[in-house]
Amino acid sequence: MKSLFITVTLLSIFSVVALADSKIPEESIDCQVARYYKYRADKQAGRQIFVSYNGVKPLKNAYIEVVAGDRKEQTPLSTGRPDSIPVLLPADLGVSKDDTILVNLVLNKKNTISKQVVVPYARQWTVYIYPHSHVDIGYTNTQANVELIHKRNLEYAMELAEKTKDYPDGARFVWNPEVTWPIERYLKTESKEKCDKLIRAIKEGQIAVDAGYVSTNTSSANDEELFELFNYGKKLEKLTGKKVETMVQVDIPGVSWGVVPVASQLGIPYCLALFNGTDRVGLAHEISFKPFWWQGADGKSKVLFLQPGAYTPGAHNKGYMFWPKMAGQTDPDKLLRVVKTDNPRAHFIDPYINQMLPELEKADYYPYDIFPMTWCMADNTPIDYDLPEAVKSWNEEFAFPHLKICTATEMMSAFDHKYGDQLPVLKGDFTEYWTDGLGSKAAFTGHHREVKEDLVQTETLWSMLKPETAAPRTAFEEAWRNVILGTEHTWAYMNPSQQPICDIILNVKLDYFRNSDKMQKELFAETVKEITGESATISLFNTSSWTRSEVVRLPEDISGKYASVVDAETGREVTSQRLSTGELAFWAENVGALGAKQYRLSTKPAKKQASPAIKDNVLDNGLVRVVISQETGDVVSLLYDGEEFVDSKSMCAINSYRYLHGNDEGSRATKAYNIKIRVKENGPLVNSLLVESDAEGCNSLHREVSVVAGQSYVSFNNVLDKIATTDKEGVHFGFAFDLDRPVIHVDLPWGVMEVEKDQLAEGNRNWLALQRWLNLSDNEKNVTWCSLNACAFEVGEMSANILGGAFKSPEWIRKIKPSSTIYSWALNNHWHTNFALSQDGSIKFEYRVQPAKGAYKAADANRFGMEQIRPMIAVPVDQQFTYSPNMKLSGDESVVVSMIKTIEEGKSQIVRLRSVSDNDQVVFLAWDTKKPRRVSLCKSGEEPGSEQIADGKIRVPAMGFATVRLDW
Repeated sequence: MKSLFITVTLLSIFSVVALADSKIPEESIDCQVARYYKYRADKQAGRQIFVSYNGVKPLKNAYIEVVAGDRKEQTPLSTGRPDSIPVLLPADLGVSKDDTILVNLVLNKKNTISKQVVVPYARQWTVYIYPHSHVDIGYTNTQANVELIHKRNLEYAMELAEKTKDYPDGARFVWNPEVTWPIERYLKTESKEKCDKLIRAIKEGQIAVDAGYVSTNTSSANDEELFELFNYGKKLEKLTGKKVETMVQVDIPGVSWGVVPVASQLGIPYCLALFNGTDRVGLAHEISFKPFWWQGADGKSKVLFLQPGAYTPGAHNKGYMFWPKMAGQTDPDKLLRVVKTDNPRAHFIDPYINQMLPELEKADYYPYDIFPMTWCMADNTPIDYDLPEAVKSWNEEFAFPHLKICTATEMMSAFDHKYGDQLPVLKGDFTEYWTDGLGSKAAFTGHHREVKEDLVQTETLWSMLKPETAAPRTAFEEAWRNVILGTEHTWAYMNPSQQPICDIILNVKLDYFRNSDKMQKELFAETVKEITGESATISLFNTSSWTRSEVVRLPEDISGKYASVVDAETGREVTSQRLSTGELAFWAENVGALGAKQYRLSTKPAKKQASPAIKDNVLDNGLVRVVISQETGDVVSLLYDGEEFVDSKSMCAINSYRYLHGNDEGSRATKAYNIKIRVKENGPLVNSLLVESDAEGCNSLHREVSVVAGQSYVSFNNVLDKIATTDKEGVHFGFAFDLDRPVIHVDLPWGVMEVEKDQLAEGNRNWLALQRWLNLSDNEKNVTWCSLNACAFEVGEMSANILGGAFKSPEWIRKIKPSSTIYSWALNNHWHTNFALSQDGSIKFEYRVQPAKGAYKAADANRFGMEQIRPMIAVPVDQQFTYSPNMKLSGDESVVVSMIKTIEEGKSQIVRLRSVSDNDQVVFLAWDTKKPRRVSLCKSGEEPGSEQIADGKIRVPAMGFATVRLDW
C-alpha cells in the first residue's frame, strides 16, 4: 500500500514532560498521509494517516490526538505495534486545499510527542469504470471467432449482471458491447429464447447499447453513411424503449466533424472516444481528459465530447496475462470464455489511478472530481468476471475514490449534469490519423467511394420512380451494413506477415467491399427492372436537385450497334463520339432537376463536326489549354481565360507522379520517366492525351488527360500497374496551382472545413481527408479539385512520410502553412500492423480540376464535386416509358437535395437537404402531380416532428442540413 501514501518530511516538534532526575532518550514520530479516504465511525469520509513511533516507551495506554484548528479528536491505539498506526482524520481535512494539523502521540499524562503534518489536497473522486472488450473485427482472430467471442460475452455478461443485481450501487455489473455489431449478430443468429433474454437484459439496463454499429474511419465516410452508422442503434432504442445516447469510438484517433450534426439530429448528445494511446496517434493524446462541447459546422448542433485517455489500462494491468493465449487461436473450443481469478483485487486499477489522479489534480485543465476510465482486457477478449467483486471490495475499504461500474451514457451524463455549463465549446474537425491505412488496398477503398455514392443514387432513383412503392429496405440496409464494415477500422491480423491467418482475415474484409458493390448493383437492377427495355430509347435520370448538362458514356454492350444519338423530344441529333474504349459518348443538355430526359440511339452515322485540334502535347478546347511536359508527363501549363493556373515554381506541376521511399523527405521522391505521349480520344466531344511511362513502384503508369468541348474542367484518369513490395512506400500525385496564399475549403460529411482554421489543435495536419472536393482560392481566382478514389491529401509538401508508432514524434505538424500545392496521397503500406503489407495490380486514381475566375463559391464547388462522383444515370427503357418529376426544390443554390429514400412500406419518404452556405437559407419544396398529405421537419431521426410545413418553406441552417419527412 506504499503507493497510496505521501510521506511527509517536516520538522518534528518534540515535547516531553519528565521527572527532574530522569534522563529520557530523544524520541519522535513519523506520519504518512494516505491519498484515499476511508469511512469514519460517523459514516463520513476521512483521510487516513499512519503514525510510526521511534522510541522505547510502552504504548499500552497511549492514544493519538489530532489537532486541527480549535478541534481535537482522539484515537485510542488498537495495536501495541509502534509502526504504521492508523488514524482517521476529521472529515473535511484535505478535501478542498492543503491543511496543516498537529499530531500528538500521548504516551501518558507526562509524555507527549508531537509533529506538525501537512495533509495534501486530494479530491473525493468518483471513478466511472466502463467495462468492455474492444470490438476489432479480425485483428486478433478470424472474423467468425471474433463474432463468437463477443456473442459469448453477451451471455456471460447477462449471467454476471444477474448474479450481482443485489450488490451495492456501483458494484452491480453492466456490460458495454461498445458498438451494436455484437448485438446485431446475436439477434441475427441466435434462438428466439436467447434473443428475448438479451432484449430483456437491455431493457433492465444490464446490457448497454451505444450508438455506432462499429468503430469506423468516420473521415472516410460519406454523408449518408454516418446516418446508417447509427441506424441499428436507433432501431434497438425503438425495440427496447431504452434511449441510445452515446457514440463510443474506440481505438481510432480522431473523429470527423460530420459526426456532430448527425448524432445531434438523431438524439445522441454524447461522444466517448477511447483512443489507442500511442500507435500513430499524432497529437490526439493531447485532447485526453479535456471534455468539451463539440459544436458542428452549422453552429447549432453539439455533442459532449470526452476522450478519457486510452482504452488500455485493463490490458496493461491484467489483460496481458490472458489475451496472448487467444490471439491467433483459430479453434473456437480453445478460446478463453471469461477472465476469472482467485483474487479479484490483484491486478486491479490501483497502479493506473495512483498515477492518473495526482496528475489530474495538478493539471490546470481538470477541475473535475469525476475520473472516467475504461476496463478492457484487450481486443476481442472475454469479460473480466472479477470486476464486480473487486469494485465491491474496494468500496467497502475506501469511501473515496468511489468506484462505479457504468455505461457510457452514465459516465457522460455525470459530466453533463455536474459540469455541463462550465465546459468549453470548441468548433472544428478532429481530423483523423488512421485514414492512411486506407491506402494499403487502394483499389478496394477507391471503388468503395464510388459504391457509396451509387447506393445513395439508387435510393434516390427508387424514390423518384416508385414514390409509393415499398422499397426493399432490408436489402438496402444490408448493403449499407457491408459498406460500413468496409469502412470499419480493422483490416488484417495483428501480425500481417503471419500466414495463412492474415490472408484469411483480409479476404473476409475484402468481401465486405465486394458484397456492397454486388448488392448495390442488384438494388439498382431491381429499381429499374419495370422500365427497362430492349429498345433504342435511353432515359437519362438526374438524381440531383438542379438542372444538369454533361457528357454521358454508354457502354459498348448497350450502344455497340448504334452510331449516333438523337434528342427524343426535339428529334435533333446531339453531339456524340465513339470512344477508343468502345463507349458511345454524347452530350446531354439541360436534364431537369430530379427529372429525366429521353434520347434515341440511331444507326445513322453521326454528322461530322469539327474537332478541336490536338497538337503533340497540347489540348485546347477554346476554354482551357493544357500543355503536358514531354520530359515528365506532368501538366506544366493550364490556361483558363488567359490566366495561368500552374505554379511553375513548385516542386511539382499538375498530376505529377511522385514515389517516396519510407520516410524519405519529399525532395527525394522519384518521378515518372521514359515518357510517351499519344492521342487517345479525338473527336467533337472528348479529346484526350495518354501519357505512358515507367515509374518506380509500377510495371507501368498511364495518365490520361482529357477535356470536353465547351467545358472548362480538366479530367485526369491515372492507372498504375502496381508492383507488390513490402518495402515502405508511398505514391503521391501532386497538383501545384498558381494562387497567392490561398484559403483551402474542404468538403466533409455535412460540413465544409477551412484548412487549419476549422481544425481542432489535436487533429491531423500531416494528411487530411476530403469527401468529394476541395477548393483553393485567393482574391482573383480559384480551383475546385476533386479526388474520386483517394480521400487522403497533403497540403504544401509530402508530409505523410511517417513510419512506426511515432508517439510524440516532432514530425507531427502543428500548423499548416498556406500553400497552393496539394498532394493526393494515393497509396502506401506504412502501417506495421492491421493492414496489408503490399498491393499490386491495376489501380485507378481519377481527379477533376475546375479552374475559375473570382472568389470561392461554395455552391459551385459543391455542385461540381457532386456531379463528378454522382453522374447522371442512363437506362435503356421501353419505348413507351415516360417520366415527369413530381418534386422540385427552389431557393438558394447552396442548398441541394442530398438524398431521398422511401420508408414505411412506401407510405413515407425522407428528403435530406444540405446547405454549404455560411448563412441560414430558406428554400421551398413543391410537388406537381401529387402532393404529400403531410410534410414534417424531423427533429429526431426520421420521425415526424411537431412542426408541419404547409407551404413547403424550409429553413436550412448554415453549413447544415434539414431532414424532411413526406407522408403520402
